[in-house]
Amino acid sequence: MSSAYMLCCIAASVALLVALTVKVRLHPFFALTLSALAFGLAVGLDVNAVMDAYAGGLGATIAGIGVVIAIGTVMGALMEKSGSAEKMAETMLRITGPKHAGLGLAATGYFVSIPVFSDSAFVLLAPLAKRLSRDTGRSMTLMAVALAMGLHATHMLVPPTPGPLSVAGILGADLGLVILLGMLVSIPVVAIALIAGNILGRRYHYLPEDLPPQAEASRRRLPGALEAFLPILVPIGLMLVRTVGGLESRPFGDGVLYRLTHALGHTVIALLIGLALAFITHRRLNPSDRNVWTFDGAFGEALKTAGQIVLIVGAGGAFAAVLKLSNLDAIVKTIFSGVSAGLLVPFAIGALFRTAIGSGTVGMITAASMLLPLLDTLGFATPIGRVIAMLACASGGFMVFHGNDDFFWVVTSTSDMKPSIAYRVLPLVSILQAFTSLAVVYALKLLLL
Repeated sequence: MSSAYMLCCIAASVALLVALTVKVRLHPFFALTLSALAFGLAVGLDVNAVMDAYAGGLGATIAGIGVVIAIGTVMGALMEKSGSAEKMAETMLRITGPKHAGLGLAATGYFVSIPVFSDSAFVLLAPLAKRLSRDTGRSMTLMAVALAMGLHATHMLVPPTPGPLSVAGILGADLGLVILLGMLVSIPVVAIALIAGNILGRRYHYLPEDLPPQAEASRRRLPGALEAFLPILVPIGLMLVRTVGGLESRPFGDGVLYRLTHALGHTVIALLIGLALAFITHRRLNPSDRNVWTFDGAFGEALKTAGQIVLIVGAGGAFAAVLKLSNLDAIVKTIFSGVSAGLLVPFAIGALFRTAIGSGTVGMITAASMLLPLLDTLGFATPIGRVIAMLACASGGFMVFHGNDDFFWVVTSTSDMKPSIAYRVLPLVSILQAFTSLAVVYALKLLLL
C-alpha cells in the first residue's frame, strides 16, 4: 500500500470526523468510533483485527484515566457548591486591589479553573466581574476577557481539568510534571490575554447595565481562604513531591519516606484526598444537604458529566490503537524531520478540531490520539518528551474560540457583551493564547529535550 494512499485515508478519516461532529452533530464518542473503524477498513485491515485494537485501546484508556476524571469532576462540583471557588476569587481580588481588578480576575481564573469547569466558574464569578467594572469604571470587555481567558488557560493546560488530564493519560505523561509545566506555561498565556484585554477594553469600552443584587451573596456562608484553596493545593503538592521523589537522584532515598510520598502522590490517592477536603468543606457549610453523595445529588450530577468525558477519551484511545496497526510511523518518518516539525503536528490537529467543533477537550484528545502512534518518530518517547507533546496538543486546542463553543455564549450572555464585540475580541485573544503557549512549549523543548 502506497504512502500517498495511506495519507489520503488519514485525511479522509479526519474529514469524516469533522463532518460527523460539525455537520451531523453526532456525539464525539460515536464520531471517533466511526472514524477509527472507517480508517482501519479503508487501509485494508482485517475486521477482527480492527475491532480487537479498538476494544483494547478503549479499555486501556478508560482503565488508565476514567477514575481520575470521575474524581476530579466530583471535586470541582463540590468546590463550586460550597463557595470555595467564590472565596478563591475574593482572596485574589483582595491581594490585587480594585485598581488592578483585571489582574485579580485573571489570577482568579487561573486558579479556579483547575478544579472547576470554565462554564460554571464564569457564571459563578461574572456578577463579581460586573460589579468591579461598574465600581472602578474599567471596561467590562477587560473584565470579561481577563476572567474568561484566565479560566481558559488552566482549563486547557493543567490537570485535573478533564482535557489535559485525558491527554496526559493517553500519552502516558507523568502527571506531576504535566501539572508543574502546565502551570508554568499558563502564566504567559494568561498574561498575553490580560495585555490584549487592556487594549481591547479601551477600544470596545462598555459598562454592565444590570448589576446583580448583593443581598443573597452577603447571606451566603463562604469557607476561609486556606480551606478554599486546600483541595487544589494538597493534591498538586502530593503529586509534585512524588515526581521529585522518583528522580534518579532519589532525594528521599528508598525507605519509608519514599514509599509514603510515592503512595500519597499517586494520582488517584492524591485526588481522593482533595475530594475528601472539598467534601468536608461542603458538609460543614451545608449540613442540611443529605443527598450530596447520592445519585441525585452533587456526586451523581457530576458523574453524569464525567461519564461522557470518559467515553470520549476512551474512543480517542481506540482511534490511536487502530492507527497503530497501519504503517503510519514509517510514512511520518519520511515527512517530518526533528522534533521542531513534530511540535506542529499535535498543535495543528488540536487547532483544527477546536476551530471546527468548538471543544478544546475534544480537540486535544483527538490530537493526542493521532499523535500516540508517532511519539517515537517525532522524538517524544522520553518522559519529558511526552509532557512536551501533551502541552503541544493543548496549545492547539486553544484556538479558535468562537460561536460554536458553548463557553463563548456563556461569556457573552453573562457579561452583557454584544455578540458583535465578542466576535471581534474572544477569537483574537484565543489565537494569541494558542501561539503564546506554542512558543513557550517550544522553548521548553529546547531546554529540556
